[in-house]
Amino acid sequence: MPIYDFECRQCGHKFTLLTGVSERDKATCPACGSSDLRQLISGCAVKVSGGSGSGSAGGGCGGGHAGHGGG
Repeated sequence: MPIYDFECRQCGHKFTLLTGVSERDKATCPACGSSDLRQLISGCAVKVSGGSGSGSAGGGCGGGHAGHGGG
């Protein structure tokens, strides 16, 4: 089941909701009860498996070689 982030346009409350795709349009603000919500863009995680081991895919934060001293 996907996790969605919302912001209420009435009171400004931000919250996260674990709900099905077909149910996200029925969400209401837990603070004020309004259904006038804006869905926020949130990050996602992707797991990459396999590959040749060259390190060209995936890297992540801090996985690069930039900034390392040669000495």
